[in-house]
Amino acid sequence: MATSRTAPNERVRDTYDRLAALLEQGDDAFIEEGPSILQDAIEDEAFFDGVETEHAEESYTRRLVHRESDGPVIRFMEWPPEYTLMPHEHHGRPCFEVLVDGQLFLADMEAENVSGNEYELDVIDGTVCGPGEAGVVDPRTGTDIHAVYSPVRTRSLHVYPDDNHYGIGYVPTEASNDRYRSERFQLRD
Repeated sequence: MATSRTAPNERVRDTYDRLAALLEQGDDAFIEEGPSILQDAIEDEAFFDGVETEHAEESYTRRLVHRESDGPVIRFMEWPPEYTLMPHEHHGRPCFEVLVDGQLFLADMEAENVSGNEYELDVIDGTVCGPGEAGVVDPRTGTDIHAVYSPVRTRSLHVYPDDNHYGIGYVPTEASNDRYRSERFQLRD
């Protein structure tokens, strides 16, 4: 049963079915082959028929494109200029996004527990994505924690293997901007 707000167009439906088939093969196939499926799909203007995003003012937006129970989810996101999304993780599962327009910087980070719920975060890799390019979060490489920065207004399609409505974020402690505490936070539907 589809749970998107409206029935997806044929191109979205085909893309979703292909991503779902990959996910059935496991996270490896999903993350290795999924971005190219989405990159090919967005080259066809028909993919965007009926697909909208909210205009991002002070924070990013997440608009559902399509999901089904027990399957992946595709969301259309818009990032305002000079926006930084806190370091966060997605439950040890991979995800990816393909930029429609704009530019994003994805920083892969590693957390070192220093005391109780206090962590030091180190950037271990980064990716700059432009239109048509994919940014990938791949926990198999030990880089589940990541932060996102949009220097300019950017729109992207983000694909998750499931539709969790919360994430684990890392926020600076009051005592030090070099130390973070992990907190569960609600994602926008």
